[in-house]
Amino acid sequence: MKNLIQEIHRRSLWQVLGIYLVGAWIGYEVIQSLTEGLGLPEWFPGLAVVLFIIGLPIVLATAFIQEGVGPGAPATASETTRGAEPRAPDSKQALFTWRNAIGGGVVAFALWGVVATGWLVMGRGDVSAETSEVTDASVADLRSIAVLPFTSVRSDEESQAFVAGVHDDLLTQLAKIDSLTVISRTSVMKYRDGDRTIPEIAQELGVATVLEGGVDRAGDRVRVNVQLIDASSDAHLWAETYDRELTAANVFAIRTDLAKKIASALRAALTPEVEQRIEARPTESLEAYDVYVRAHFLATKGSLLREDLTRSVELYRQAIDLDPEFAEAYAGLADANLTLHGRGYMAEEETLPAAGEAARRAVQLDETLASAHLALGWYLVTALRLDEAEREYLRAIELAPGDAKAHADYSGLLLTLKRFDESVTAARRSIELDPLSTNHRRNLAAKLMFARSYGEAISETETLLELEPDNADALYFRGISLGLNGELEAGVYDLQRAIEINPEDPYYAPALAYLHAASGQREQAIAILESSGTPGTPEMPLKEIAIVYGELAELDLAFEYLDRAYETERGSLFYLDADPSADALRSDPRFDAFLAKLAAE
Repeated sequence: MKNLIQEIHRRSLWQVLGIYLVGAWIGYEVIQSLTEGLGLPEWFPGLAVVLFIIGLPIVLATAFIQEGVGPGAPATASETTRGAEPRAPDSKQALFTWRNAIGGGVVAFALWGVVATGWLVMGRGDVSAETSEVTDASVADLRSIAVLPFTSVRSDEESQAFVAGVHDDLLTQLAKIDSLTVISRTSVMKYRDGDRTIPEIAQELGVATVLEGGVDRAGDRVRVNVQLIDASSDAHLWAETYDRELTAANVFAIRTDLAKKIASALRAALTPEVEQRIEARPTESLEAYDVYVRAHFLATKGSLLREDLTRSVELYRQAIDLDPEFAEAYAGLADANLTLHGRGYMAEEETLPAAGEAARRAVQLDETLASAHLALGWYLVTALRLDEAEREYLRAIELAPGDAKAHADYSGLLLTLKRFDESVTAARRSIELDPLSTNHRRNLAAKLMFARSYGEAISETETLLELEPDNADALYFRGISLGLNGELEAGVYDLQRAIEINPEDPYYAPALAYLHAASGQREQAIAILESSGTPGTPEMPLKEIAIVYGELAELDLAFEYLDRAYETERGSLFYLDADPSADALRSDPRFDAFLAKLAAE
């Protein structure tokens, strides 16, 4: 053994080992970057490690032999005993250590490159005519999934709400996994009727895999069956069936197991922190969970009607009464109140204090709950505490990077901060995660309008109207964008249609008044403003009235309304500085003073 160690030292094998290990580490870092950049499967860095390990003994053995027999090798012990002269060192022999170490690493790297190139050419690129309809993005990224609405044999509202709750819960868990692209709820709900094939759905949503299944709740049992499908071949990757006693613990255990198995099947990285968040149980009360999913069902229907939102607030409160530690119910309560205020359905004093209290309680109960940080961020925006709001939004995105709503809400804050390019980028990201969502497309249209990209805003609203021809908000944003783009008559027509579809929205009428004012139709504009709050007409936000009077060049009256808004509707003012329709107010020195007063809050 002693002689062997002496030989290893004499032949510089430690130097060979050191050089090889350093080179292998550098090669591994390069390979990791190439894997991510080329969209290679996650097992490619592991393949590199195997190749480097295989190469190590070969390099060491070759160096051992060459050091002993090559030109310039030192005389052996027997040769020294016989009086032989030591071999003269050779400059070539001095390079053997480097040649073996570096050459072995290069060969291992080259072999990895051959396999990677083969996969890129033969694996990812070999798409048959049958599967060529799948988008390039879905083929390139296998870690993308659409979870279709779960089916149910029962049609009553309570059962439908429970099934929707299980579906939403699973989407929420998957959105926490950074390396997954998960299509959000609104887009997948379009396929509830099942009139599209899996490849067609994948093409429209830009995903590589689709999960479908059903949920049946009967008595004290819950049964969930799902199957994960490779969209390119329409073949099942795996299927699973759960038949459990109906308890809150079992419902959450099913969603956790599904999230983990989906991540594993798609080779998505699951950090210990994310795994811990996925395994969390929001409540131990099945009764509280039942009430919560009914509230969430109403709040996320998409129609955003006053009665649905008001009822959802009542149900969220019931869920909290049943479990005062239920963080998700507090977050839902905050969000519903903020939506009631944001839609102009309820006054600030009726909604914002309750929203702020509920959001703070949600974060206090569960700091890792993304929806809680989103609700608190939204509340802080309405309170004009923008730096604090940005921290909350960024924390929400950190916790749930695949949550389309988080990116959409953050785009609103960025708009308030007049960071228009970032705002549009965040809004576009929400559409990537929820491509068929009319709400997110409406949000993008609004951000483009505020960024004064009127042509793009009009284009987005037209896409939205293709999805929903009678979408009043789409008509509203197209009408405003047309008017700001100088097409006043077309803008007036769109706004009149929007009011016909939804006469309760408080923003449509002052927008119409603004376009009349911009067209020189003073009497029509004032008549609309004076109708605010009359029977059958909603109370218009004071800020919107101020903007119309500014366009009518009645600046004293305009600033009088702004001051009233500051006192009673401060939350409505957060877009004022970014609003292009407020340009008539900017030339007055009182405008900058007013903004400074807002910023001092």
